[in-house]
Amino acid sequence: MSFQEIPILDLRQAFNPETKAEFLHQLRNAMINVGFLLLNHYEEVGPTEADLAAIKLQAEEFFALPNEVKLGCEMKNSRHFLGYTRLANEITASHTDWREQIDLATELPPPSEDEPIYRNIEGPNLWPDSSKIPNFRPTVEEYISKMTRLSTVVRKLVSESIGLDSSAFDGYFKENQQCKMKLISYPDKSALASSKSVALDDTPSTGQGVGPHRDSDLLTYIFQATDHKDSLQVQNFQGKWITVPNIPNHLVVNNGQTLEAITQGVCKATIHRVLIPEPGSSTRISIPFFQTIDLDCYKTAVQNIPKDVLKLKEERDQKIEDWAVDVGFQFQPDVEKEPVGYAVFRNRIKSHQDVAKKWYPNILKQVLQEYSY
Repeated sequence: MSFQEIPILDLRQAFNPETKAEFLHQLRNAMINVGFLLLNHYEEVGPTEADLAAIKLQAEEFFALPNEVKLGCEMKNSRHFLGYTRLANEITASHTDWREQIDLATELPPPSEDEPIYRNIEGPNLWPDSSKIPNFRPTVEEYISKMTRLSTVVRKLVSESIGLDSSAFDGYFKENQQCKMKLISYPDKSALASSKSVALDDTPSTGQGVGPHRDSDLLTYIFQATDHKDSLQVQNFQGKWITVPNIPNHLVVNNGQTLEAITQGVCKATIHRVLIPEPGSSTRISIPFFQTIDLDCYKTAVQNIPKDVLKLKEERDQKIEDWAVDVGFQFQPDVEKEPVGYAVFRNRIKSHQDVAKKWYPNILKQVLQEYSY
């Protein structure tokens, strides 16, 4: 049988010599056999409860701003795919995602014109008017800083859990590595009753908050900021949807396709989705943080993965059913043939076609030729 529940891990055990081995064992199982886990947030290495409350408040205040203020930092005005996306203007697995969001990242300057075009994924943020929401930028930057520190600790533990040295992934990162995050608002079904899609000719009847997909990054950390219980789901390897519990003071952690690529498929990037909240349950706020690697990485996957770990991967793969849900076309990183930024960039082109039409029309045409809705 494939997994039937999401593992819950206590990060404090990783810092106790008496419990670290058991923690790594549990982490290895989550990385190989599930691709998802719930992790208690450990204040000494990551955001505090006060930090989580602060970023939740800023998300709520941002989405409550007048539309003209939010549209002042709309993503289509950023060639770096950063900024605000209005409700129902993103596409996943051939359908509209019924959510609005703002994409943010470690603040970096734009690349120069002579650099590869995929490096435009990185660049400066589009911030909302500070006179309308004065605490937004400092709170976001503090959250990114603390989540970057937490994600560095966890990725080293992931490396250890699959039998590698804790520094095995270090070569995939550059100084001042940019990390990404989103603030996402999922209105409930009653609030969407008269809504129309901006991206496609479909309706909220699909039930899709965000469609089935795999993340492109290394590791994702999701703060489920509201108390909704049945929205985030993971598909096991027999096609069954497993609900991710919403446990206070825990972060959801999941593998991305980049991690799967650089671990020879050991760490599985699992399909997941978000359902539109039920009528009357109010708006769901989710705050994912994405740990990315150097866009220019163009190297083989990590070597010297122990044989017993590779055997566990083979045993898992035997359980995977071919009829698992179709996530639509996704570009998958192949670090042996091309820089990881190539795939990540094209996935952004596919998902945010209004941005691509303005900034990268020729590449958009190429991407659209490679898949169809």
